[in-house]
Amino acid sequence: MRLSVEDRLAVQDVVILYGHLHDSRQSHRIADEIFCADAMIDFGTGLVSGREAIRAFFGSFHGILGTSHNISNLIVEGEGDRARCQSHCLAWHWLERPADANGKPSLHPADTLAVGGYQDELRREPDGWRIERRHIVQFGTGLGVGEIPPALRPVFEGALGRLPEWP
Repeated sequence: MRLSVEDRLAVQDVVILYGHLHDSRQSHRIADEIFCADAMIDFGTGLVSGREAIRAFFGSFHGILGTSHNISNLIVEGEGDRARCQSHCLAWHWLERPADANGKPSLHPADTLAVGGYQDELRREPDGWRIERRHIVQFGTGLGVGEIPPALRPVFEGALGRLPEWP
Protein backbone atom coordinates (compact mmCIF):
# COMPACT_ATOMS: atom_id res chain seq x y z
CA MET A 1 0.00 0.00 0.00
CA ARG A 2 1.34 3.40 -0.97
CA LEU A 3 2.08 5.92 1.76
CA SER A 4 -0.84 7.95 3.02
CA VAL A 5 -0.79 11.73 2.98
CA GLU A 6 -0.27 11.60 6.76
CA ASP A 7 2.78 9.35 6.36
CA ARG A 8 4.25 11.53 3.63
CA LEU A 9 3.89 14.59 5.87
CA ALA A 10 5.40 12.72 8.83
CA VAL A 11 8.42 11.78 6.67
CA GLN A 12 8.83 15.40 5.58
CA ASP A 13 8.57 16.52 9.21
CA VAL A 14 11.49 14.27 10.23
CA VAL A 15 13.69 15.64 7.43
CA ILE A 16 12.81 19.23 8.30
CA LEU A 17 13.19 18.65 12.06
CA TYR A 18 16.80 17.60 11.38
CA GLY A 19 17.59 21.11 10.10
CA HIS A 20 15.67 22.78 12.92
CA LEU A 21 17.62 20.84 15.56
CA HIS A 22 20.91 21.97 14.01
CA ASP A 23 19.82 25.57 13.67
CA SER A 24 18.44 25.83 17.21
CA ARG A 25 21.62 24.31 18.68
CA GLN A 26 19.95 21.09 19.71
CA SER A 27 22.17 18.72 17.75
CA HIS A 28 22.33 16.48 20.86
CA ARG A 29 18.76 15.40 19.98
CA ILE A 30 19.48 14.43 16.36
CA ALA A 31 20.68 10.84 16.89
CA ASP A 32 17.61 9.81 18.89
CA GLU A 33 14.84 11.83 17.26
CA ILE A 34 15.90 11.67 13.62
CA PHE A 35 17.76 8.38 13.12
CA CYS A 36 17.02 4.69 13.73
CA ALA A 37 19.25 2.97 16.31
CA ASP A 38 21.06 1.10 13.50
CA ALA A 39 21.14 4.05 11.08
CA MET A 40 24.02 4.69 8.70
CA ILE A 41 24.96 8.12 7.36
CA ASP A 42 27.40 9.01 4.61
CA PHE A 43 28.43 12.66 4.52
CA GLY A 44 31.42 11.96 2.29
CA THR A 45 33.80 11.40 5.20
CA GLY A 46 33.17 7.67 5.56
CA LEU A 47 30.25 5.62 6.74
CA VAL A 48 29.01 6.44 10.26
CA SER A 49 26.90 3.67 11.83
CA GLY A 50 24.65 3.64 14.89
CA ARG A 51 23.29 6.34 17.14
CA GLU A 52 26.40 6.67 19.33
CA ALA A 53 28.64 7.22 16.29
CA ILE A 54 26.10 9.62 14.78
CA ARG A 55 25.93 11.54 18.07
CA ALA A 56 29.75 11.79 18.10
CA PHE A 57 29.83 12.88 14.44
CA PHE A 58 27.44 15.79 14.96
CA GLY A 59 29.10 16.67 18.27
CA SER A 60 32.49 17.05 16.56
CA PHE A 61 31.78 20.35 14.82
CA HIS A 62 33.17 23.07 17.07
CA GLY A 63 33.51 26.81 16.59
CA ILE A 64 30.24 27.24 14.71
CA LEU A 65 28.23 30.27 15.81
CA GLY A 66 25.11 29.36 13.86
CA THR A 67 23.58 27.57 10.92
CA SER A 68 20.50 27.89 8.75
CA HIS A 69 19.41 24.70 6.99
CA ASN A 70 16.83 25.59 4.35
CA ILE A 71 15.40 22.24 3.26
CA SER A 72 13.13 22.13 0.21
CA ASN A 73 12.10 20.16 -2.89
CA LEU A 74 11.16 17.08 -0.88
CA ILE A 75 10.15 14.07 -2.97
CA VAL A 76 8.66 11.30 -0.82
CA GLU A 77 7.70 7.83 -1.97
CA GLY A 78 7.22 4.49 -0.32
CA GLU A 79 4.96 1.70 0.83
CA GLY A 80 3.91 0.37 4.21
CA ASP A 81 6.62 0.97 6.81
CA ARG A 82 9.32 2.04 4.34
CA ALA A 83 9.89 5.34 2.59
CA ARG A 84 12.54 7.35 0.87
CA CYS A 85 12.91 11.08 0.56
CA GLN A 86 15.07 13.20 -1.74
CA SER A 87 15.53 16.79 -0.58
CA HIS A 88 17.58 19.87 -1.37
CA CYS A 89 19.33 21.88 1.31
CA LEU A 90 20.99 25.28 1.41
CA ALA A 91 22.96 25.24 4.66
CA TRP A 92 24.46 28.57 5.70
CA HIS A 93 27.24 28.46 8.33
CA TRP A 94 28.62 31.23 10.54
CA LEU A 95 31.79 30.62 12.53
CA GLU A 96 32.38 32.04 15.99
CA ARG A 97 34.33 35.28 15.96
CA PRO A 98 35.65 37.38 18.82
CA ALA A 99 33.56 40.31 20.03
CA ASP A 100 34.50 43.74 18.70
CA ALA A 101 36.50 46.31 20.67
CA ASN A 102 33.30 47.42 22.45
CA GLY A 103 32.43 43.87 23.51
CA LYS A 104 29.61 43.53 21.01
CA PRO A 105 29.17 40.22 19.19
CA SER A 106 30.48 39.96 15.66
CA LEU A 107 27.83 40.57 13.01
CA HIS A 108 29.50 39.13 9.95
CA PRO A 109 28.41 37.58 6.66
CA ALA A 110 28.02 33.84 6.38
CA ASP A 111 31.31 31.99 6.28
CA THR A 112 30.11 29.33 3.87
CA LEU A 113 27.12 27.89 2.10
CA ALA A 114 26.61 24.19 1.46
CA VAL A 115 24.47 23.63 -1.63
CA GLY A 116 23.28 20.06 -1.67
CA GLY A 117 20.71 17.74 -0.28
CA TYR A 118 19.92 14.40 1.24
CA GLN A 119 18.80 11.03 -0.02
CA ASP A 120 17.13 9.33 2.90
CA GLU A 121 15.69 5.88 3.43
CA LEU A 122 13.25 5.83 6.34
CA ARG A 123 11.29 3.27 8.28
CA ARG A 124 8.34 3.50 10.62
CA GLU A 125 9.27 2.69 14.21
CA PRO A 126 7.14 2.70 17.38
CA ASP A 127 8.09 6.37 17.97
CA GLY A 128 7.34 7.37 14.36
CA TRP A 129 9.34 7.67 11.16
CA ARG A 130 13.14 7.66 11.50
CA ILE A 131 15.94 7.86 8.95
CA GLU A 132 17.65 4.52 8.43
CA ARG A 133 20.15 5.64 5.77
CA ARG A 134 21.26 9.15 4.82
CA HIS A 135 23.45 9.90 1.82
CA ILE A 136 24.48 13.51 1.28
CA VAL A 137 24.51 14.91 -2.26
CA GLN A 138 26.12 18.08 -3.46
CA PHE A 139 24.85 20.40 -6.16
CA GLY A 140 27.53 23.06 -5.62
CA THR A 141 30.12 24.18 -3.13
CA GLY A 142 28.86 27.61 -2.18
CA LEU A 143 32.35 28.95 -2.80
CA GLY A 144 32.27 32.67 -3.32
CA VAL A 145 30.00 33.10 -0.30
CA GLY A 146 32.89 32.70 2.13
CA GLU A 147 35.59 30.32 3.28
CA ILE A 148 35.01 26.67 4.05
CA PRO A 149 35.98 26.14 7.70
CA PRO A 150 38.55 23.39 8.30
CA ALA A 151 36.08 21.25 10.28
CA LEU A 152 33.65 21.20 7.33
CA ARG A 153 36.26 20.82 4.55
CA PRO A 154 36.21 16.98 4.64
CA VAL A 155 32.43 17.00 4.14
CA PHE A 156 32.67 19.40 1.17
CA GLU A 157 35.55 17.44 -0.38
CA GLY A 158 34.00 14.03 0.26
CA ALA A 159 30.64 14.97 -1.22
CA LEU A 160 32.05 16.89 -4.20
CA GLY A 161 30.27 15.89 -7.37
CA ARG A 162 27.73 13.58 -5.71
CA LEU A 163 24.38 13.79 -7.40
CA PRO A 164 21.10 12.10 -6.54
CA GLU A 165 20.78 8.46 -7.52
CA TRP A 166 16.98 8.71 -7.83
CA PRO A 167 14.27 9.60 -8.81
